[in-house]
Amino acid sequence: MRTVVLRVVALSLLLLLALAGTLAVRTMQRLPDTVLYLVRDAGTTFTLERVYRRTRARTDDPEARARHALAALAVGPTEEEAARGLGSEVPPDIVVRAVRLRDGVLEVDLDRSFAAGGGSASMLGRLHQVTWTLTQSSGIERLALYLDGEPLRVLGGEGVMVAHPWTRPTGDAAVPVW
Repeated sequence: MRTVVLRVVALSLLLLLALAGTLAVRTMQRLPDTVLYLVRDAGTTFTLERVYRRTRARTDDPEARARHALAALAVGPTEEEAARGLGSEVPPDIVVRAVRLRDGVLEVDLDRSFAAGGGSASMLGRLHQVTWTLTQSSGIERLALYLDGEPLRVLGGEGVMVAHPWTRPTGDAAVPVW
């Protein structure tokens, strides 16, 4: 009788461990793996606000992470984020032509839709969103943007000048306001 009780207890513990493992895996699959920066319109100024998303990008592949993050920026805010006044200036029809990481510089080649539509505030918003979202990973020191294979130096019809490659200011205190 004692052997049967021990076996039942052992089996119960194994089932409990399997259940705990399953719950842990499911919880981990729902945790955010990417930080995006969306635009907040403060009335007279704009700024960036960080939001967390689950993109399922491989954490060891900076190029895949960049592609997933850009796709998420193009989709824009969730309903809840939009209700809080957040938006995205990244065009929804943006095409990412190429992404590569070389010597700490993330090179991102986008199609021309990235530079279409909107005034200087919109262009600055796009540039800040992409820069802050893509340069937060370790190993990425600067961002070089290209449009259809050409280095991006001027963005939009109003001529927003872009450093090539772009270096993100450090620290949360440096989050841009425009």
